[in-house]
Amino acid sequence: MKTIVIKATIHTESPLSIAMPVAEGGLANRYKNFPLMTNGVDADGNKLQTAYLPSTTIRGFLRRAIVVNAMQTAADTGKHYTLQQAYADLIGQDSASEEKQEVDLLKLKADRDANAIIDLFGCGMSMKSRLLVSHFVPAHNILPEAFTGVRKDLDDTDGVLDLVSAADQKTFLGRTAANSERAQAASVVKDLDRKIKAAAKKGEATADLAQALLQAQKLVEKFEAEMGDMQNSTRTLVGYFALPAGIDLLGRLVIEGARDRDLPMIDLALKALSMRPILGAQVARGCGEISGTFDVMSEGTLLKKYTVGGWEPAKISEFSTS
Repeated sequence: MKTIVIKATIHTESPLSIAMPVAEGGLANRYKNFPLMTNGVDADGNKLQTAYLPSTTIRGFLRRAIVVNAMQTAADTGKHYTLQQAYADLIGQDSASEEKQEVDLLKLKADRDANAIIDLFGCGMSMKSRLLVSHFVPAHNILPEAFTGVRKDLDDTDGVLDLVSAADQKTFLGRTAANSERAQAASVVKDLDRKIKAAAKKGEATADLAQALLQAQKLVEKFEAEMGDMQNSTRTLVGYFALPAGIDLLGRLVIEGARDRDLPMIDLALKALSMRPILGAQVARGCGEISGTFDVMSEGTLLKKYTVGGWEPAKISEFSTS
């Protein structure tokens, strides 16, 4: 069986924001855990870092596009997926494979033959993926940029408060006053906490500071209670990190032991990406739009080229192998 290599270039049409989970017991990096990697060293041997698009983001998009299409097709014919099927196909979860037992190679082959999705993407501990996806790395090392914004409150829009009832206006104004008091008390809590830590480090008495901290914390709780169920509706500063727009990220997909049914699934996923060319987070704040090219190659020969993006059908060029 042959190997298919898909050389890909993803172009950021807008900032691209990614936030990876923090490892248990670990700390987020200074870019709110935007993925970073070492990509080379300078003349003195110091590591050179760059942000990158993780392979899991691309792989996850491809798998979801393929599986959701299969689930929709099944539902349309009244043959809905079971939860077990959904977990296996969409997430690759197979709890039975995690149990220590001898692998039945004949059953494994039969399961692969019966399910094109898990055959390509893998499932559980025993069925390995035949689709390898690299990280997508900038052509030149680059670090994430900081972006900030404000989620506005009702009174930031002229006339809105005049259009709610008098009772709700009173509730809002009371909540606003309570939030201001809460913010002041929270600032005092933060300052006292810092002073207690500094005093403890010097071996100084902290009893009076601890008592003041307790009172400040009670004030915070009091004002939060006065805000009621509208605590999340106040004006809020938001911040995140993102790769800038206008850069190329380079990577590849490799299908080992390619089967005839593999490329049609990748075809479906790339077409879906072109119609909704969004990756990553902070989409509502203008992030995530991409475009790109995917060159499908076998033994160094270009078979097909996909150009995706623009919220429109992918442009596909096929090349003769004769």
